[in-house]
Amino acid sequence: MEKIGIIINPHAKKNRKMKSKLVDLYQEIGGAHAEVRVTRSLDEVYTAAEYFLNSGISYLGVCGGDGTLHHVLSRFIQVYRNAELPTLVILKGGTMDTISRSIGLKGKGPDILRRLTASLREGNPVTVYHRDTMKIGDKYGFLFGLGITSNFLVEYYRGGDTGPWKAVKVTAVNLMKGIFTSKGGLFKRLNASVTVDGREVPFHDFLGVLAATVENVGIGFRILYRAYEKDHTFHVLATGLKPINLVARVWKLKTGKPIIHPLHFDDIASNLIIKGPRQFQFMMDGDLYEATDRLIVEAGPRVRLAYV
Repeated sequence: MEKIGIIINPHAKKNRKMKSKLVDLYQEIGGAHAEVRVTRSLDEVYTAAEYFLNSGISYLGVCGGDGTLHHVLSRFIQVYRNAELPTLVILKGGTMDTISRSIGLKGKGPDILRRLTASLREGNPVTVYHRDTMKIGDKYGFLFGLGITSNFLVEYYRGGDTGPWKAVKVTAVNLMKGIFTSKGGLFKRLNASVTVDGREVPFHDFLGVLAATVENVGIGFRILYRAYEKDHTFHVLATGLKPINLVARVWKLKTGKPIIHPLHFDDIASNLIIKGPRQFQFMMDGDLYEATDRLIVEAGPRVRLAYV
């Protein structure tokens, strides 16, 4: 019998709002196939990873947002080392759930688990998508950004309320306030040196740098349209354009079309090095972090994402 190990992040926004007891709900749906663990800290994720490694699970269900997914994935990669990782089942629970959207996964977490367990009981094959990851320090994820992307998250998390409508509101308000300036807010610029696979980007004043192994970054934008072009790489965009010039090309960003401009870098890569000011913020899968002086982003292991 194929086993499903399920990790629930009780701090994820949608999980906090659910009235039912998640452990009981997921255990009931998964039945004999599933074992459920609630992880309230990163140490508990390590403990769960060691347990699931020894119990030989085939699928790893992660109930939380994109940030939860990369924290869980990072700890499992460290614990599993050379052992094959289980197939990831994204049970959602966040506000944007960008990674699940990248494979068109429909429904809420319980619905996804019902479909998976039904397939396993009936002996039906489960569709799997292969996705590369990116390694940043000791963490692994799918989306990375600084400049405009990390600035967006600072504004997005301000005030506490989050969700798709908040994302649209933040974008619209900042466009109106800052389209003709680069001072503060979404369009605060970054002076840095960016090297992509040994090639230095020929400008240093950046509006933003974005890299990903998934093409859709949310609210319908296929910005990283080359994310699936070559295995063990990620798509890198680094732009020095002025906000007004970038906004003039917003349709290309939305539909996944290249922007041709001397102040816009666009390519796939397996290594990205950023040398910036003493401290600068960056985004990884919707979470904010700080780097000091230098940051390396490199291709990580491939993982399997279940689609049911």
